[in-house]
Amino acid sequence: MSLFDSKGRIFGIINVIDLLVILLIVAVVGRFALRAQQKPAGVQTKNIEVTLLVKDVREATSSVIKVGDIVRETKTNLVLGKVTKVEVKPAETLVNTADGRVVNYPNPVLRDVYITLVGTGTAGENAIVVGNSEVRIGTQLSVKTNIYAVITTVMGIKVL
Repeated sequence: MSLFDSKGRIFGIINVIDLLVILLIVAVVGRFALRAQQKPAGVQTKNIEVTLLVKDVREATSSVIKVGDIVRETKTNLVLGKVTKVEVKPAETLVNTADGRVVNYPNPVLRDVYITLVGTGTAGENAIVVGNSEVRIGTQLSVKTNIYAVITTVMGIKVL
């Protein structure tokens, strides 16, 4: 029995080109499966403390944000961490005075809420990832719990 038959099949079972296509597909699928399971080199899972600012919210929103809340990222619904500290301050508004100056004045209706949360993530050379979201100071992050959803700005990051 020869390796190739008269129709170009290996052992009379499969065509050479079909075999190459199947091997290529298996190699590509295997590559992506291995890559999804591997963590980048030099990245370790650590506790990360993130300080978020919720700017200009009403009392109804600021009063429901509590220590102990489990915070999730809005789009992916992945857990970012647990709220460890909540600080509510009056929001400041720029106001024109009668003599033409512009001054900061505490807004009687709106509040600024600083939320500190601790979650597990990875801290590498190029990025800090909490949940499945890259966090960088100054970026916006939409977060939610079962009671509230707010858009925040990352104000601080500390790798613990």
